[in-house]
Parts: sequence; structure tokens; C-alpha cells
Amino acid sequence: MDQSKAIVLETALEKAEKPDRAQKRDTLKQNLLNLIQQNGEGVRLPSERELSERLGVARETLRRSLSELEKDGLLQRKQGAGTFVSGQALVKQFQLISFSEDMRERGLTPSSEVLSTRVIRAGAKLAQKLKMVPGANAIEIRRLRFANDEPMALETVYLVQEALPDFDPSLLATHSLYELIERNYNLHIKSATQQIHATVLNEDESDLLDVAPFSPALLVERQVTTSNGKIFEYGKSLYRADRYRFEVSVLRPGPASGAAEEGAA
Repeated sequence: MDQSKAIVLETALEKAEKPDRAQKRDTLKQNLLNLIQQNGEGVRLPSERELSERLGVARETLRRSLSELEKDGLLQRKQGAGTFVSGQALVKQFQLISFSEDMRERGLTPSSEVLSTRVIRAGAKLAQKLKMVPGANAIEIRRLRFANDEPMALETVYLVQEALPDFDPSLLATHSLYELIERNYNLHIKSATQQIHATVLNEDESDLLDVAPFSPALLVERQVTTSNGKIFEYGKSLYRADRYRFEVSVLRPGPASGAAEEGAA
């Protein structure tokens, strides 16, 4: 066989092998997905050796597929402990509801741990966020938010104290902030402006949220306005990126009226 024919034959064999390898990878991924679906959140998967023997693949191939599923947030690999099924990421749409209301709508049980509360004098930046006079009193509350006893978010809120006389922050361990505001102060939550940033958690934040140090997170800043047009809350919430994602619906604008008329003329 001359060299040109050998090259053609080798190329044909390579092309035949590529879809075969891709098909094997797809089959392996589907088998792993089936295994994840059959097991509940937090369940430990069999060892890599057992899985590779059961699924008939090399351990290195299996390891690559497990890494991909870990990046997708479906698995969590703990050094020295094994590979575990992760909780599925919660999709949060842009609705003005409290964390407690959001979790209850999903069929989960919300709870909170109040980490600290204090009254502070608002500096220039905070006063600007709350549309108040610098030096006026604001209530600062730090809470760790849970869903089914799993830490989900770390929240710091600032409230205008003048608008909430005799407010008891300890009630927030078992009650929704918005429900308390509307019921006890006859203030109706109307709208909010939110900004979302990608960030990483420091060691203290990671420890509270039970994730590895410097894990990715979503930082959500918001200003909440009541029906009287006044801002009463400025908040910052750190959401675990492995358990939360935000969903936004957008609309494409229609053609400008002038352009439509010009085209019809």
C-alpha cells in the first residue's frame, strides 16, 4: 500500500472513531444522570473504581464526566469523602417577594438565624442608598437564610429606623420582613431596584454558607420602595452560586412607529 492510500485509510478510521467516542461519552453522561436522578440530594455515589467497572469505562474517562457534572452543579466532590449528589439549583425569577415567601412557594421550609442587629448612624453612602439625611439612624440586620435547614444566602439589610418605631429584629428569626412591615406598620411594598454581581466568598462567608473558601457567589443589591414612594430598605444578599440562579425574561422592542410609517409610505 502506497503512502497516500495509507493516509486516506488512517483519516477514514479517525473519522469513524470520533463519533464512536462521542457516542460513548454521551452514553456515559446519560448513565450518570440516571444515577443522579435515582438518588436523592446528599446521597454518596459509589467509588470511581466501582462506577468504572459497572459502566464499562476507563477511570480517567469517568473522572472527566464527573468533573463536567460537578461544574454543572449536579455533583459535589469532597476530598477523602467521595462524590455526592448536589441539591438542584433554585431558579429565582424577578418578583418582589421575600426569601421566606419564595421558599414556601417552592414547597421548602424557610428559616433564619439572626447573626447580629444594631442601630448605626448612616454614613454618606448608606444615607444616599436610603434617601435619608447623613447621620440619621438606620437598623442593620445580618441574617443567615436557610431552606430545609440548608444555608442558602447571607443577608445584610439596612432599614430606616424613623419609619419603623419599636421594630423588634428578633422576630425575623421566624417571620418574613415584608410580612412584618405590611402587617405591623401598614406599609405596602411596591417595587425594588436590584443589581446582581458575580463575586467570591471570603473564608468567614464560606464557613457560614457551608461551602469551600472563595467559592463563587451571586451578590444582589436592592433598594425597596413602599407605596408612598419612600425607600425603607437597602439590602445586600450573598447567594450560593451552586444553589441559586436568576432567570430574566426579556422582550425585543418592536419597530419604532416612525420607521413603520416610513416603510409603509
